[in-house]
Amino acid sequence: VEIPGSFCSNEEDGRVLQDQSKGENDLVWQLPLHAPYRKMLDSSIADMKNCSTGGFAGAITAALYLKEFVSKPTRWIHIDHMGFNPSSKPGRPEGGEAQGMRALFKFVMNTFNV
Repeated sequence: VEIPGSFCSNEEDGRVLQDQSKGENDLVWQLPLHAPYRKMLDSSIADMKNCSTGGFAGAITAALYLKEFVSKPTRWIHIDHMGFNPSSKPGRPEGGEAQGMRALFKFVMNTFNV
């Protein structure tokens, strides 16, 4: 896995993050908040489960789980990343690195004029 999935509550934020990830050479792949998958979090004994049944749609259901706890007007981004590079690339040696974080840092700096 070289490109982490990203999910955004605001479509424009998703487009901006995707564009800035290219400029940072730290790609993220925008995935849908596919509402029909929300039923995978339903539970017969609790308000909801925190993971999907059988391990399917894990990244999407994780984002849908997060969505349940963030108030509607709040903009949010979820990046489903690995914590390491499986192979060495220029400027990115094999081993520990939070993929997508350079792109997210650029997004925050530009969006909030930090």
